[in-house]
Parts: sequence; structure tokens; C-alpha cells
Amino acid sequence: MPIEPNTTHVYRFPVIQNGTHWYHSHSGYQEQIGMYGSLIFNKKENDVSFRKGIDDLPTIPVIISEWTDYKPENIQRMLSNASDWFAIKKDATQSYAEAIREGHFKTKLTNEWKRMLAMDVSDVYYDKFLINGVPESQLSQFKAGDKVRLKISNAGASTYFWLTYAGGKITVVANDGNDVEPVEVDRLIVAVSETYDIVVTIPEEGVSYELLATAEDRSGSASLYVGSGVKQLTTPLPKLKYFEGMKMMNDMMKMNGDMHDMGMEMSLQQMDMNTVMYPEVSGQNDHHHGHSNAENHQQHENHTANTTELVTLNYGMLKATEKTTLSKDLPVREMRFELTGNMNRYVWSMDNKVFSETDKILVKKGEILRITLYNNSMMRHPMHLHGFDFRVLNEHGDYSPLKNVLDIMPMETNVIEFAANTEGDWFFHCHILYHMMAGMNRVFSVGELHNPLLPNKEKAYRMLKRESNMRMYF
Repeated sequence: MPIEPNTTHVYRFPVIQNGTHWYHSHSGYQEQIGMYGSLIFNKKENDVSFRKGIDDLPTIPVIISEWTDYKPENIQRMLSNASDWFAIKKDATQSYAEAIREGHFKTKLTNEWKRMLAMDVSDVYYDKFLINGVPESQLSQFKAGDKVRLKISNAGASTYFWLTYAGGKITVVANDGNDVEPVEVDRLIVAVSETYDIVVTIPEEGVSYELLATAEDRSGSASLYVGSGVKQLTTPLPKLKYFEGMKMMNDMMKMNGDMHDMGMEMSLQQMDMNTVMYPEVSGQNDHHHGHSNAENHQQHENHTANTTELVTLNYGMLKATEKTTLSKDLPVREMRFELTGNMNRYVWSMDNKVFSETDKILVKKGEILRITLYNNSMMRHPMHLHGFDFRVLNEHGDYSPLKNVLDIMPMETNVIEFAANTEGDWFFHCHILYHMMAGMNRVFSVGELHNPLLPNKEKAYRMLKRESNMRMYF
């Protein structure tokens, strides 16, 4: 229940987990206006899972987010009205004049014919991007040779962030509060509400190295400098090649607005189709007119291998440090959800139904839910489950990683599973705040828990439906 103004509520719960988490308000749009923070549980040194050389490193909580001068309620209204204002602010309108200048007049015509909005990778323009509440800060206490563990949480309401580091490789050691086998990458994208623990090294004395968090649409960034001395900047990410992305989406979208289902060929972020828009990967003059999507992707892969050799993290690279397999004695219930939406009307749904049109999904305590998620929309969706970590099934089998947020890119299909062993009503939703408020939610009801703090569960559920579909009330 909401904590009423001028009242206090004490939360009491046993700490049975460790790792990097964060907290935020789930009331209205309070998350967007700053009601959030890091929540970190450290291991004890005698914990059997304690990793020397990793868990004993100096650690810094890092919470990345965004700020808007607009009221979030107005943002939702503008999105529902398909306003171009945010695209104008981000210089991402893709006019006919720009299309002609870029040699993409036919691409623009096709886009208009299919009644598609201008290409973009995010919906909202933000005035600032922040790390620990400020656009720029420094960790001057560290010196050459030091390894630092940064516990990163993305508390943005709708922004994905690319992380790059001027001091060299980034070593990923945990994700969503769960340990993973260390993996070295050049960069990673942190989905809305995801957490990552990363280790960075300071190569030289007298230099502070930039950890750059860049909004996915490249409309801005925030910087954290690690070390003291002269600032060593990392290469900023250049503006996206929107017309290349528009051409790709034209090829992938059917006339009825559905996406071509690529099946399990696309899963676990392993084939980022947005690569065609990344100048730092694809090259400024890399055009593929007349080629199929597969050929385009292969040429981009070849170009990447020959020029940049950037290693980008994906979920297929994550491997748990312990076996995560579930009991073979428990019954398995298979489910499938299609992530659907209409960008013009700004309605986001699952199986073409918004939250207010559905009932709770009744689950027997103890059964395993194995859920296939297919994204039939042009937007990424970071799907988050309350109350449970789920296995993300990848090539590591028994050691498939545990997560509670899964970024699902357009046309991707992923499979997750978890044992429904805790009673209660558990929210399952897209963590982009404006998608959640537009209806992309469900509730798993496990067992028959009586919650003394919810004397009228039916009324509470009606209120949740109302608040989770706020756009209907503007």
C-alpha cells in the first residue's frame, strides 16, 4: 500500500541475498523525479561464494539516471499524442530534406507508406544524464595499478546507457545481484533497471580515466573519472545513422505492423540489428543497398572484425559461478508472451492486451514456470519480475545466469524459467516507466498468501490496474 504523506512505514525482511540492487518508488511517476537509490548487500568474508581478488576489491556504488524538466505526466501525454517535440529536441526528425541529403529518399517514402514514425531508439528527450546525481564527478582516491569494483545500477526511467572506459577493458563480474564468471569487454549496454558489477583498472599514475555513460540515442552522457590527475577521455559515441536504421526497420516490418519473427536465431542480445546505425562499428560510408538483412548483418560483422574489433557484452556471454538448474521433480508449466505495442497510439501490451484487460495469472506454489518471450515491436523492452530471480537459458546450460531484468530487443525470442516457490502477487512488467504506464504488465499470483497490509486485495488490484494504465485517465 502507498505510504501516506507524513507517515512512516518500516520494512523488515531477512537479507538472504547479496549483490548490487536498487530501490525506487512504484507510485505514479515518482521514479522519474528522483525517488530511487542504490541498495547493496555485501558478502561476508567467510561466505562460501566469496571470491578473493573480486569481492575484496574497493567498491563504489554508481547509480546512473536521467533528468527531465518536464512533468512526467506531461511526457506520457505527449507520447500518447505522437508529438514530434522530443525528436526535434534530439535532432532526430528525419525530414525529406535530410533524406535526400543522405541518399535515402526512397527509404523515407517507404517509411511514410508503411505509416511508421521517424526512426528512434528511445522515446524521451532528457535535459541531463547523471552519475550519482551529477553529470560529472571524480574518484581521486585511487592510483596507478588499482583495481576498482563499480556497482552500477541503471535507475533511469526510460534510458539505456552504453558504458565505455578510457583506461582499457571492462571486466563484468556480476549482473542483477548475481555473480557471473568474469568476462572482459570493451563496452556494454545497461538496460533500464539492470545492475552490473564491473572492475576497471587504472593504468598510469597522474591520470584519471573516464567511465562514460552515454544514452543509447546518444543525446547526452555523464562521466565518472577514476584516479587523479590529467583527465583521459574516452572516444564519445557519434550520432546514430538514423536512415540506415529506418531502412532496416522497413525491411523487417510487415504491412500490418508486425515484425518478421526471426525465431531463436535472434536471442540474448547476440545480434544487435541497431549496429547498422553505429558509425563507430559500421563505418561512416557503409551502405548496403540491394542486400538482404542477413547479408547486411554479415557485412557489418565482417567490417567490425576488420576495423574496430570491439567486444560488446551480450547475455550469451554470461555464465553463473554455480549451477542454477531447477529440480527435475517439480512440475513445469510452459507459457509464452508476445510483447506488442502501437507506437502511434503509444499503447504497450502483452499478447495485444493491456494490463487493465487481464486477470491475475494463477500459479500453483512449487511449479516451475518456463516462459518464452517474443518481442513483436520495434522497441527494446527490459522485462522485470518482482520477487524472483529467473534463469536466462543460454549455451551455458546448468550454469545459465540468474537475472531479474531481461532486455529483449526487437524480434528477439528468449526463454526464462523460475520456481514459483514464494507465495504472493508478483508484478511482471516492462521497466521503461512509460511503457509500464501504458499497459505492458501482468501479475503472477502464487498460492494463497494473506497479507495483513492489504486488507482488501481486490481493491488494491483494481487500483494497481488503474495506476498501471494511467494514460487512459489523461
